[in-house]
Amino acid sequence: MIELRKIAGDNIDEVIALEVEENQKEFILETTNLRCFADAHMLNADGIPATPLAIYADDTMVGFLMYIYDTMDHESFENEVFYGKKSYFIWHNMIDKSYQGKGYGKLAFEKMLMDIEFMPNGEAEYAALFYHTSNVIAKTLYASFGFVDTGIIQDNSMLMIKNLDGKITESLVGYDLSERNVSY
Repeated sequence: MIELRKIAGDNIDEVIALEVEENQKEFILETTNLRCFADAHMLNADGIPATPLAIYADDTMVGFLMYIYDTMDHESFENEVFYGKKSYFIWHNMIDKSYQGKGYGKLAFEKMLMDIEFMPNGEAEYAALFYHTSNVIAKTLYASFGFVDTGIIQDNSMLMIKNLDGKITESLVGYDLSERNVSY
């Protein structure tokens, strides 16, 4: 069973120790788990809700993800329909190299999207993320959840966006959302 848990003093060292395969490091550049956790702390201090979560398969930590709640107001979005709109931005999503290929990433992403659809930090019209343009596996995963490429590329990463129309995607996840399992 996949579970998303809050990061605290008892599991932060495990989060920091998580690693991707050597050939995947180009996809994350200098975005380490420690850096993301530090960014979450600073964003929260600045009033921008950031949610870093450890991914557990049963009681074993297998990965880390993070999303933030903010306004889509970057200058490269000025001519887009989503400019100036509130969004849940998926900042980081990784599975440790020892646990890849077991479906944990997809299940964790699904749970995170279910959490986002409950709009825990406020109403939003969109969920958005960037993926490295050469990371076909990530693109395929995100597209399977309804994210579409926008054509906006920054630092070799493509922006994907998904409309959050308020309709919970029970048909996509295949079970009752009241069984949602996010531990805070």
